[in-house]
Amino acid sequence: MAICMTARYQVEPEMVEDCKQTVKDFVKYIRINEPTTLFYMANQEMGHPTRFLHIMIFEDEAAVERHQKSPATKRFVDMIYPAAVEPLEFSEFYILGYKAEYKGTPGT
Repeated sequence: MAICMTARYQVEPEMVEDCKQTVKDFVKYIRINEPTTLFYMANQEMGHPTRFLHIMIFEDEAAVERHQKSPATKRFVDMIYPAAVEPLEFSEFYILGYKAEYKGTPGT
């Protein structure tokens, strides 16, 4: 069964640009190397550029474990966690409905 997760966090203002680049590199790695990560979207909050929300859908528990053990996740953790104002907040959800159609270019 697919697993939907979110990660919410806020970083120190002086770390925003470094964190944004880390997130972009992270998502690129996921896109290329994690076929069982079915969906991954990283967002920066409008009006509050220090706040971020990631939404992800994994094929199953094994996909979550592969993602968590990847070298890209280690790089993400090593950069984002120290820059975070508070510990990251993770949540898991049951998927009750889903529609995806995005015509833009990711990361723009």
